Amino acid sequence: MSQRTAYGGQAVIEGVMIRGKERVATAVRLKDGSITIRHDNAEMIVQRHRWLGLAFLRGTPALIDSMRLGYRTLMWSADQAMEGEQQQKPSPWQYALSIAIALIIGIGFFGMFPAYLAKYLGMQHATNNNPIWYLQLVPSREAILPNIIEGLIRVVLLVGYIGLIGIGKEIKRVFAYHGAEHKVVNAWEQGVTDLTVESTRKYSRIHPRCGTSFIFLVFVVGIMVHALIGFAENDVVRMLSRIVLLPIVAGIAYELIRLAGRFRNSFMLYLLVWPGLLLQRMTTAEPTDDQVEVAIAAMRSVLEEEGVIEPAPQAEPVVAEAILSPANS
Repeated sequence: MSQRTAYGGQAVIEGVMIRGKERVATAVRLKDGSITIRHDNAEMIVQRHRWLGLAFLRGTPALIDSMRLGYRTLMWSADQAMEGEQQQKPSPWQYALSIAIALIIGIGFFGMFPAYLAKYLGMQHATNNNPIWYLQLVPSREAILPNIIEGLIRVVLLVGYIGLIGIGKEIKRVFAYHGAEHKVVNAWEQGVTDLTVESTRKYSRIHPRCGTSFIFLVFVVGIMVHALIGFAENDVVRMLSRIVLLPIVAGIAYELIRLAGRFRNSFMLYLLVWPGLLLQRMTTAEPTDDQVEVAIAAMRSVLEEEGVIEPAPQAEPVVAEAILSPANS
């Protein structure tokens, strides 16, 4: 990965998080109009266990790192957004509980429900009901179709879910910050060194290494991988098989996303990630200048901390006595 493609991030509440090779910066617009920035270390699992950084193994650690960092920065941004409000801020346990509930619902909705629905869409004859549970996963021609249908149901649910939550006003603002993050990263990768609102405005809000594209590609790769095994009659066996195969699916999807980001002119790779790029038009929106400014603040902070660019010169403080009022002029 080149120096300029080592940066990515995500949108948070009223802000943007940018992650570099060693440092992370999260910039948030406060209610008074100022920008506050939080700095973190980009601690990654593969830095502690080098063997997990091997190709096709690094997908799952990268996903875990992104979720962990995303959770921490998202909760911090929520606290900043609520600063000054009278209602009591949620405790860390309340935040953790809400995330846990969301994960359980997500696993049920995107994992169990499609697998259950595919089984009862006239596909019972294709299931393997061998009394020995692991033999239910033996590949067969009959199992290909229900596995594909299950995956397609999952994709349809994903698109529908994104379209539904995108109706909310607050989510639309998050999507706009998502677009601002992409514009700034695209500008930097295209060689822009003077990151300003004017210099980054023209760049696309779509990026091939986006998490949206990664999630979509996980779903697509999952269809192909699951089609290679049997469609178990036992619901528990079928769900466990999806969980066990997830690191393989994530590993393949991660490598494809990396390749698509590195070789943007490859037609075959573009075709592979093209649906995910289309989906980004739902998860991003054109940002305002104020939102782009926040994304630039996060990017510049990371670049300065990693020594890639020189810190911006500080403006000279304005001395109150030097300002002449009409009465004194």
